[in-house]
Amino acid sequence: MRFRSPAPALSLAASLLAGCYHGLTGDGAAAHDDGGDAGDAGDEGDPGEVPPAASCAATDPTVPATPMRLLTRYEYDNTVRDLLGDTTRPAQGFAPENHSGLFENDAVEHQVSKDVVRQYLDAAEGIAARAVAERLATLVPCDPAVGDASCGHAFVETLLPRAFRRPVDLAERNAFVALFDAASAQYGFGEGIAITLQAVLQSPQFLYRIELDPPGAQPGDRVALSNHELATRLSYFLTASMPDTVLRASADAGELDDPEALELQARRLLESDGARETVAQFHRQWLGLGALGSVAKDPAAFPGLDPSTFAGDWNDSLQQFIAHVFFDGDATLSQLFSAPEVFLTPELAAFYVAAGQDPETGAWTIPGKHAGLLTQPGLMGLLAYPDGSSPVARGVFVRKRLLCQELSPPPGVAITPPAPDPNATTRERFEQHSTDPACAGCHRLIDPIGFAFENYDGAGRWRTTENGTPIDASGELVGLLDADAEGEMADAAALSARLLDSRDLQSCMVQQWSTFALGRGLDHELEPCTVAELQAQFDGSGGDLRELLVAIVRSDAFRYRTVQTAGEEGAGP
Repeated sequence: MRFRSPAPALSLAASLLAGCYHGLTGDGAAAHDDGGDAGDAGDEGDPGEVPPAASCAATDPTVPATPMRLLTRYEYDNTVRDLLGDTTRPAQGFAPENHSGLFENDAVEHQVSKDVVRQYLDAAEGIAARAVAERLATLVPCDPAVGDASCGHAFVETLLPRAFRRPVDLAERNAFVALFDAASAQYGFGEGIAITLQAVLQSPQFLYRIELDPPGAQPGDRVALSNHELATRLSYFLTASMPDTVLRASADAGELDDPEALELQARRLLESDGARETVAQFHRQWLGLGALGSVAKDPAAFPGLDPSTFAGDWNDSLQQFIAHVFFDGDATLSQLFSAPEVFLTPELAAFYVAAGQDPETGAWTIPGKHAGLLTQPGLMGLLAYPDGSSPVARGVFVRKRLLCQELSPPPGVAITPPAPDPNATTRERFEQHSTDPACAGCHRLIDPIGFAFENYDGAGRWRTTENGTPIDASGELVGLLDADAEGEMADAAALSARLLDSRDLQSCMVQQWSTFALGRGLDHELEPCTVAELQAQFDGSGGDLRELLVAIVRSDAFRYRTVQTAGEEGAGP
């Protein structure tokens, strides 16, 4: 695995297809994407040539502005759980996050709406009522039966720093103390606690991850995040929740200014249960696994595939494989795209005619050639039609999500799959894309990748024939920055090998994980040194994905931000 400088120009094939292919690592909707959402990768520019190390060392890297970030639904639920012990996950009923890219935590697009404000109110009332009814004795530092003003004030002073993820100032403390005093005087101690909780859960300080400008800061200034801001960024990135006790103590002690101390905390959190959820959430969004819930399969085409369980089983299968690579394996890009393990429920094991289960890993042996993520049955089933495979969906998936490439259909072209033909293979039916001038531009980039998956039917089962004709799973990978990785391949396993040997996949993984961590895409024009450093560190680690996450945490993009408005004297705690 290596990061080389890109070829000086696009390959001839890609340059001839410019009508479809608008960017090598840009953003946009997938062309003819019949197997997933049309979100983009959130990239902010072409990576181009990486800058020399000397030029990076001589300057302070530029950091684009990042707005305050609204908690996502799963972050809200996790925070309520860790703050108050409420495990009901009320935010699952909230309206979905606004996002045009792959990730739900986009700092610009994920904003509150009137409908969500009402949902916050309803959720806060329910959470507060449950807290007082079920856990009041664990929340307040006194006997609730004899609760008094001093106990309520102590509750406020303990709750606010945890809920706001930072020390609070006197004005904030006094406002919530006054609210408790007024509510408890009118309704009693328990109701005073409940009303105070409701107010905290609806406050901007709780719902948003706010990073305050230092006093005297001017627009455009590059400033370091405070210890508590770093702790919050780190915790929500690696555990999808508020900082835990150890991380808060480190922030209180002012230790996180030191990149080494920050890295130690990152490595600790990567060993936690919260990291497993972060990894699962990243892959759910990156791979578009949320679409599994709407996948339908024709029971006549796939008898034995239980319509009531297969989507959930496929999701669990994929997430078990990913967790196996990240937490039980070596967590390398190579293992993610080459490991043969497949994890199945007993129902799926019967459907795929699994031969046996490894007692140590729990993985099953099923017919066919399985090479990592791309050949997982659930992913193949997701990227397919109800009654058959879809070379287009599979090809677009690789282009958009694994190579961070933008593909858009020419205007005015009808996007319809070729009609079924019981005497033809899928490959033969889709070859019309390459002969129709209106379709050829895009589909010469898409279909030769999708055809590599033709050994997997619409439910991800291995096959060697279709309609009595031997499967031809050969294909070709073109249109890369790394021209040395281009070429023909015999099947999906060979495609995975070519991708692993390409700079494009490696760069895209840096981009996708950074976008997820920062709530924005890396800007290749404004922060080329950060891009180059992350790529170099990922390459130097042998493609270790956990090391990539640590490198992101240590990066300037993670530890600094740019001031958008002038700071005010006295701003911040």
